[in-house]
Amino acid sequence: MAIFVISDLHLGQSTLASMFRDAEQGQRLADLCLDVAQGTDNELVLLGDVFDLTAAQPPAKGLAAFGRAMDVPLEDFSAPPLTRIMAEIRECNPIALDALEALSSKARVTLVPGNHDRHLAEPGGREALDAAGLSKIQIESTAVRRALDKVVVLQHGHAWDPSNATPSSGGETLTAIIHHAVVPLLRHVAPRSNVRIDPDRLVALRPEERVVPVLERWLKTGVFETFIDAFIELLVENGYLSRPASWLATTGLIRSRLRDDDDLWERAGHSALDALEGSRRLPGNPPPPDILVLGHTHVMDWAVADGRPGVQRLYVNLGTWSARASDAAGPLEARMPVLRVEADQRALSAQLFDLSGKWHALQRFEVNR
Repeated sequence: MAIFVISDLHLGQSTLASMFRDAEQGQRLADLCLDVAQGTDNELVLLGDVFDLTAAQPPAKGLAAFGRAMDVPLEDFSAPPLTRIMAEIRECNPIALDALEALSSKARVTLVPGNHDRHLAEPGGREALDAAGLSKIQIESTAVRRALDKVVVLQHGHAWDPSNATPSSGGETLTAIIHHAVVPLLRHVAPRSNVRIDPDRLVALRPEERVVPVLERWLKTGVFETFIDAFIELLVENGYLSRPASWLATTGLIRSRLRDDDDLWERAGHSALDALEGSRRLPGNPPPPDILVLGHTHVMDWAVADGRPGVQRLYVNLGTWSARASDAAGPLEARMPVLRVEADQRALSAQLFDLSGKWHALQRFEVNR
């Protein structure tokens, strides 16, 4: 028996900026599903943000006004039904979704929703998964598994991120604005001379504050200044930025408003280690973990907490399968991390692999019973 864990694939619709490419990443997921299916009593845990449903939600207000300000043909519209969004994601990612459907008929597949697909744990979520052909995938808010005498706790991790802990915290608003206002703008406007605009790079930027300097490099003088004014107004209209703050808004203020993402992975790691040591409770109050696995930050992390002699506990952050960028022009970093946890009668082992390197081993943890 083995537990395989992946997170943050961000499968989306074809009309949106792409964070997952089915021909490449979908094929690797299909390969992983074949490996999982070969074992006895194996399980695949999808640890949140597997589907980018928040990207399909438009800003509640101001999209048409942004379009008029930027001379881009945009109209206000309401989000389509969740079942339609999931069906379109299936159509856009047939390799990945066919593989998950096939695996779920042979082995246990569990989805732990994250902040981008939290809708699947809410009313209508089960029907939406069914619409994508995934009726046999189970949904759990937190997955707790036992291997030997060890407790493995699997959560997405967004509950510790103030910007994404709840739907109204601001993260979903920014996602909607980037996908439905900024990306369409980039697809419409002409770039500076001798500069190539890549809209997909915008949704791959981490931390998100780098949206501002990247757009400074891509947009022509005058267009960028007009954009900042329209962007700030859209943030205000949707409650991301207060009206008084907007009067003083500068590119520096926008950077500072988004800067927390820069050290999110470090803060998540500190919180996770505190939970392993027993000084902090995990959201939802699952049993104290010996192995704690999170996603969300898009940064892989691996840390061992030393307890009393002979006792060690493990924290793993899975990073992301979507490409990551930190600048305007450099190469995109695309890894495909998977964690495998397994046990025999004597020991438990956890291994972190990179599937983009054909099961290249990154880290290994082993403890005896």
